[in-house]
Amino acid sequence: MEPYSMLDLEQIRNDETVLLWNATLNESAAACISKPVEKILLDKVEVITGEEAEHNVLQINCKLFVFNKLSLTWIERGRGSLRLNDTSSNKCGMLQSRLIMRNQGSLRLILNTRLWDQMVVERANRKSLCFTATDQEDHSVQVFLIQASSKDTGYLYAAIHHRLVALRSVAEQEPDANQVDTESEIAFQPLNCDTDDEDDEKITPVSSSGSDHSRWNRRQPVVCS
Repeated sequence: MEPYSMLDLEQIRNDETVLLWNATLNESAAACISKPVEKILLDKVEVITGEEAEHNVLQINCKLFVFNKLSLTWIERGRGSLRLNDTSSNKCGMLQSRLIMRNQGSLRLILNTRLWDQMVVERANRKSLCFTATDQEDHSVQVFLIQASSKDTGYLYAAIHHRLVALRSVAEQEPDANQVDTESEIAFQPLNCDTDDEDDEKITPVSSSGSDHSRWNRRQPVVCS
């Protein structure tokens, strides 16, 4: 039998090292698989939204626009979930309601306004609803517009209109009640985005309690992407 050369011995040692290394990997993998996985239990975090004492009446997905009076254009504020909430009855026995909207994804609050008796609401078209509301950024009264499905827009308009009728009825009985001042004249451009009926784009003035709170002046439509 011929003796192994130095190269042969080196090759044998390398082969034994590879086999041992593979065996070690297999044993480690088997041990890792058989080892029970430790479950990490996270503490439950209570999320406080400020709506805990309110009753959600309606929730829709929509886009929110605010009217810029300087450039006479609509500026998109965001898109997400718009909620109409009612709170417990006040001293007059009436429900207090507010509109809340958070941006999709970040959940940043982009609309938070209560409903009051001088609030103006009007359907611009089948899929759009215009209304005056308090802007949370500067606490001024601005003109907002939402775009949603025609079904959701109809539901929201009916729900808001029903509550405004009740608020105006109470305000007529309390002439000395504090009222929120609204601008006597606000001009804006109707938003023309995927409307199904051209006749629905006609904007008509809305008045309440025998006074004209706002005149909606029709201008050249603005097409948004």
